[in-house]
Amino acid sequence: MEALHHLVHSELELTEHDSLRAAVPLLPTLSSSVILPKTEKEKEAVAMHEGEVFLQNVEYNNPNVLFPRSMVLLTSPNYIISFLRGLVVSIGGLTESLVKASSSAFVDYLTEHEQDLQSVCDGLMKVLVSDYKNDRVVVPLFKTVELMLTNVILDDEMGNGFVAKFVHQIKLELKGCGSVGKLLATLSPLANCLQFTDNSCVLSQIMLLLCHRYPRVRKGMADAFYTALVTFDDVISNTEEISQILEETVWEDPNDIDELRAKRNKICDLVGVSQPKLLKSSKPKPKASTVEQFDSYSDLVGRAGY
Repeated sequence: MEALHHLVHSELELTEHDSLRAAVPLLPTLSSSVILPKTEKEKEAVAMHEGEVFLQNVEYNNPNVLFPRSMVLLTSPNYIISFLRGLVVSIGGLTESLVKASSSAFVDYLTEHEQDLQSVCDGLMKVLVSDYKNDRVVVPLFKTVELMLTNVILDDEMGNGFVAKFVHQIKLELKGCGSVGKLLATLSPLANCLQFTDNSCVLSQIMLLLCHRYPRVRKGMADAFYTALVTFDDVISNTEEISQILEETVWEDPNDIDELRAKRNKICDLVGVSQPKLLKSSKPKPKASTVEQFDSYSDLVGRAGY
């Protein structure tokens, strides 16, 4: 059973050349009634993946064929977690053909099968929790959530439930995080969470990131927040005044942190969330400079490994 989960995971996480090698041993295994409990939806999956004709006539080294046909595994309660773990790596990966094929298949499937949205949302959260601090999975999963929130319509009740768990897990992932790429990957999905009515936890996290120590993170969060305000102006009040502050402020300025905090706190008042409080270190510092509180661009570049 564990080997089968590994195959389901690996099928969608490989390069185009290797995907066929993962798919071929998976197919006859799926047809085993001993290994795969046959719910009605799983019978459909087996029917789609059975037989010599299937193996001979379907180009499984073609991601435009592999991904759409594999999406039926999202209906399997036994394999959805393993499947999603492999799928998010493809969606958030670097190989353009895999990214396009997997993203398109995922969005098309969820658009046509709204009844499976809840199980997919729950599955994504289980992967995020189980792969805590595993950036190889977590970072592309952030991109997968962004794809889902920008292309698939979740009703407000489902969205609010998902967002509360998602933002909580983002806080845990970003605690003590020094990875610039990971920080930047959270900004757009976080801003897209504002589309739901119960978004106070989202706004609180955005307010923290608006005054993050890394200039690029501050600028990126301001840009993503501005875009969300334009897109979801019916959910957030005072959008015009907030947008003006976001546009006129130089968020990447490393030398005027107090002014940035003042602007951020003004936005907090406008959206109705508490202003973040500065944490005072118990260790004495020779000089409490703004450069120590918010790293400069040179520090950012150094940490990024350039």
